[in-house]
Amino acid sequence: MKLTLYRIFSFLLIPMAIIFAIMVIFLIGTSFSNPSMLFPLFMIACIAIYSFAALRFLIKGIDGKKYLSRRFKDWLKVNAYVSIVFAVLMISECVIFILHPSIMQQLVNEQMKTAKMPAPISNEDIFRYLQVITYFFLAYAIVLFVHVLMSLHYTKLYNYLFQNEEK
Repeated sequence: MKLTLYRIFSFLLIPMAIIFAIMVIFLIGTSFSNPSMLFPLFMIACIAIYSFAALRFLIKGIDGKKYLSRRFKDWLKVNAYVSIVFAVLMISECVIFILHPSIMQQLVNEQMKTAKMPAPISNEDIFRYLQVITYFFLAYAIVLFVHVLMSLHYTKLYNYLFQNEEK
């Protein structure tokens, strides 16, 4: 049952990993001109790398019973730790926005005062859209968090799959 859930979560994470990888490719140049973007971009890149590495671990290692290198295990674990930090931050932010919708409403109102919108969009519509996005990212962060914990468990359970490079 656990491996089935791990498999489902692995494939659920891939579409967001593709989106994150594309974002990283397009925003890498911009982030060098704005250094405050480097850390969030680094975290997003780590999540994309983790998602693809975990899928490779599942398909080639667990399902295909092929050996993977120790370096691959290190890549998987390091990116998993960064993904845990991202998931915890995202879960906490989403829970705050859900429990205190006035914070999000205030942000929408402030942004609408300064933004020049080409089409008339009401604050209510933007607020509802952001609520949907908040629930989506909460679900994504929970799936990511559980998946990372399962990956770390499975790397210990299937430790024999990670061999030295000379073997």
